[in-house]
Amino acid sequence: MAIMLTTNVSKSSTIEPMNDDLAGIAVFVEAVNSGGFSAAAARLNLSRSAVGKTVAKLEARLGVLLFHRTTRSQSLTEDGQLFYERCSRALEEIRTGKSMIDSGRKSVSGRLRVSMPVLFGRSCVAPVLANLALHHPELALELDFNDRLVNVQEDDFDLVIRNGPLESSTSLLARRIASYSMTVCAAPSYVETRGAPRTVDEIAGHDVIAYGRSGRIYGWRFPMNDAHQRVIQPTSRLCFNDL
Repeated sequence: MAIMLTTNVSKSSTIEPMNDDLAGIAVFVEAVNSGGFSAAAARLNLSRSAVGKTVAKLEARLGVLLFHRTTRSQSLTEDGQLFYERCSRALEEIRTGKSMIDSGRKSVSGRLRVSMPVLFGRSCVAPVLANLALHHPELALELDFNDRLVNVQEDDFDLVIRNGPLESSTSLLARRIASYSMTVCAAPSYVETRGAPRTVDEIAGHDVIAYGRSGRIYGWRFPMNDAHQRVIQPTSRLCFNDL
């Protein structure tokens, strides 16, 4: 059986692949801030020629001249000044955004709502999350232990962990986080009285402890040699909704 983790993802518009405009803009802004191509080249660890070619390519893409060039200096054109003012602010916003992300990586805060199966959640997931909360005092956990299917959006969960295959969804992202195997067991006293089943089919005629939810008893699935599964539907007087 597979343990699947699902999380809510929001739809977004298509993002076009980025070209090298951003790199060219960064070089252009540095050339202005440094007072020339040579100084920018030294600060960026590039050659003066590389800086000049980068700016020239940017001008070609924009269809305007950004610098008045002489043998001794470079000065901004009117278009260059307008472009510099906008690009300088944009790069500062990018640096601020990166700084905020880096800060968020170091400090985890807020509420995390997680729904998980009772048995797997208690034995495997809860200890991991408790350790996470121990290292992040500003993190609040709200853990829901149940085996029923939940609606991630309507029930306002951030993460949902369930076993078995999931239905396809355009608003959920799922990945496999663990797997486990199951075996059929019987008490020695039961075997003495009823005997042990010799085949998978004979299990259906035995008294079993069944697992079910909402009035539905779940079948026992056995992988076969031909890669198919054999499902035995037990009839039982003992049905529990907690593994």
